Amino acid sequence: MVASGVGPSEGLVRDLSRRRGEPEWLLRLRLRGVEGFRSEDLPPWATFLRDIDFDEMVEPETVDDDGRSRPPAAVTPGLTALAASEDAYRVIRKDLESRGIRFYSLSSAVRRIPDRIKEHLASVVPPDDPFAALNAALWTEGSFVYVPPGTSASVPLQAEIREDYSGVEPFERNLLVADRGSEVTYIEGCTAPVYTPERLHLSAIEIVALPDSHSRYIALQNFSKEVDNLVTKRAQVHAGASIEWVDVNLGSRRTKKVPRADLIGPGASAEFIGFTLAGHGQSEEVGAEMVHRAPRTRSRIVNQAVVLKGGRSALHSGVRVVLGATQVASSVEWSSLMLDSDSRVETIPGIEVDEADAEIAQEGKVRKVGEEMLFYMASRGVTEEEATRMVVLGVATAATRRIPVEYAVEVDRLIELELGGGIG
Repeated sequence: MVASGVGPSEGLVRDLSRRRGEPEWLLRLRLRGVEGFRSEDLPPWATFLRDIDFDEMVEPETVDDDGRSRPPAAVTPGLTALAASEDAYRVIRKDLESRGIRFYSLSSAVRRIPDRIKEHLASVVPPDDPFAALNAALWTEGSFVYVPPGTSASVPLQAEIREDYSGVEPFERNLLVADRGSEVTYIEGCTAPVYTPERLHLSAIEIVALPDSHSRYIALQNFSKEVDNLVTKRAQVHAGASIEWVDVNLGSRRTKKVPRADLIGPGASAEFIGFTLAGHGQSEEVGAEMVHRAPRTRSRIVNQAVVLKGGRSALHSGVRVVLGATQVASSVEWSSLMLDSDSRVETIPGIEVDEADAEIAQEGKVRKVGEEMLFYMASRGVTEEEATRMVVLGVATAATRRIPVEYAVEVDRLIELELGGGIG
């Protein structure tokens, strides 16, 4: 580990907060992030963060008379997408808003409902590691979703970046609160190969799943292969509640994304379904962590990777059962498909159990597209490239069948484009 020692200046953060008209409590959170980034250690692979001039990178927004923040277009053009998603939601889904569902940009939520934001912001992702701390200090936009007790958001709430947006802001933060007995699906969609200034996207996602609620968070990533994508995703799952992470990772030069669910109430459950494809010049470190902190909690991890053209993938699968979390059950399933001898897959499993009656099952495999399978397909008129495409798309279905069909079709298309003619 390497001490960070540098980072955004306190003056930058104070000016950022002042120009946005933020309350004092939010400024204090940002300053905690500044201090946390300076005091925490960076892993060796992330030392490039020490070379970034954050004062140059982050230009504070101005706030118009109508209370809307306006980011400099040259710095954060992708924020237009978030604003467009919010506006479209309000126009098309007035029936949901009339039932108390709130879907705002995060900066808008700070102005409209500051007490609710103060209650939940950084309650699940505090600035307790260098990446979370940097996001806490510098976030400028993101989404806020609140679903009131007993309410179901009958359609997925979406914040997406489309092809007509040239970029996305470097420091996003999303906060989702599912109140008691509610249901919500949130889609973070990025189907175009977008870029960011400084080629860095460092985001934080936190979910509060209150008792007996059900939350699904679907993330579809396709950043430009010049972008380093570092994501902190955590959920706090209360009694009888459930959280489902669905993750599809196709782009970026480097991805570090390992969602964590803390099951803090009896009967809570969590599931992670992930797919990643790493090609030339890409390194993907993905997976999930499940922390069982209460009795009768359940978790499941399904983690799948395809590597080709010299790509690198590391699959994390962590399960922890703390003292007092009795009658726990968890299953872990991981698989990797290698399309050539130049690629590499690493698995990083971790199981820590402090209760003797926990039931943990784990199954994993690494395989290649075998010659026998290719010969069998060829005998039926299927080319080697087409056979490989079919196998890869079959691997991806564990995740794509969990997402809306229009996104699943787009993901399949992107996979096919990546496979191209470079198989073998």
